[in-house]
Formats: sequence, C-alpha cells, structure tokens
Amino acid sequence: MKLKSMYVVLAALLVFCLGAAVAQEMTKDQWQQEITKTTAARNELSAKAKALDNDLTSMNAQSTQLDADYQKCMDALYALVGSDASKAAAYRSDIESAENTANDLSRLSDADLVARSGDVDALAGRVKGLWENKLSLIPEFWDRLTALNDKVKSLQATLANQVKVYTVGTWAKDRDCLWNISKKKDIYDNAWLWPKIWQGNRDEIKDPDVIHKGQKLKIPKGNELNAEEKAAAKKYYAKKAEK
Repeated sequence: MKLKSMYVVLAALLVFCLGAAVAQEMTKDQWQQEITKTTAARNELSAKAKALDNDLTSMNAQSTQLDADYQKCMDALYALVGSDASKAAAYRSDIESAENTANDLSRLSDADLVARSGDVDALAGRVKGLWENKLSLIPEFWDRLTALNDKVKSLQATLANQVKVYTVGTWAKDRDCLWNISKKKDIYDNAWLWPKIWQGNRDEIKDPDVIHKGQKLKIPKGNELNAEEKAAAKKYYAKKAEK
C-alpha cells in the first residue's frame, strides 16, 4: 500500500511538472531536463521500493524462523514436565475457564456471593487441582495461577467478613431447625429470616426441612431477605400449601 502511494505521488508530480512546463512555454532543452529529473526521481523511488520489498521478505523469513525456534523451545519445556503442546493447550483452557468463573463471582454483590459460597469452594478446589499439574511450573501458567489464587483468596476473605458459622445440634437437645436457629438472639433474632440460612448453604441444604447434627452452616449477614431469598421462600411455602 505504501509503494502504491509513492507511485501516485510520483504520477501527480509528473503531471504537475508537465503542466507547469506547458504554462511557462518551456524550451525543448528545458523540457528534456525536466523529463530527465522526473525519470531519475522515479528510478530512485523504484530502487527504494525494491529495497523495502527485499527487507520485508527478509524480515518475514526471520519472523518465521523465530516462531519455529520459539515453538521448539516450548516443546522442549513441555517435555521437561512430562507434557506436550496439546496437553498444554487443554491446561490453558482449564485455567481460562477458572479465571472466567472467578471474574463472574467477583462481580457479585456480597449478599449474592454468600448465596454462591459453594461455588467459591468449588473454584478453590479447581485451582488447587490446577496447581498439582506439573505444567504449573511453566512461567506462563505459574503467573496466571498466582493471579487466580489471589482472586480466590479475595473471594474467601469477602465471605469470611460476611458470614458467621453455626454448628447444628440435635433436635432432641437443641431443637435445631432453620426456623429455630434463625430466631436465636445471636443469629437473627427473627425466625422469618430462616431462608437466608437456606440460600446461603444450598451446597449443604438440599431440603430446608432437613438439617443434620454437625453441619456447619454459614449465617449470611443482613436483617432482611433479599430478592433471591424471598423468591425461594415463596416457592417453598407454595409447595407446602399444595400438600
């Protein structure tokens, strides 16, 4: 594209020179001098264009060689950890998936994050598994996993600041159910907030009417139900009404 522009400029210059020559009623010698100068300029530009083309060809060849050398080095690096380019690509994809999950969780409000605390735990497990792969020793992956680790710790810290933990006792002794736990003075002091505990522990509680001794339930902060918790409670009561 640059060479084409040069020729366009050259052609415009030639037309200008010819037009100026006619306007000034140039002599034959003057005309010949202008033609000679213009031809010389064209030849010089053509030579430069050819040199640039040669340089470009040379640089492309060097780039191709560098790419091949880089790939050869990476293959050797993968081999050192007992892997190959194909496995590295799959590993890279797994890291990207975990990064996307971490980013999605990071965008949640604190209340919504509490409701998805199980997802944070699952993500932490995934990251731990990624670290156990020897490919994690390769700088590219090491750096990404380190950054991912920091995000998981940040999510866990947010949860720790938002949640207290209650260990479920027995019904016979403690009369523990979500309703009774919720109305404890050091929990919510309001039995109607029990859906907060349910939604904050969906990984632990499949049926809100059934909890077990020894379960460690996270107690989300707040003194009212959020939209998701209200929807869950409404669905629960509607289902109860059908029975």
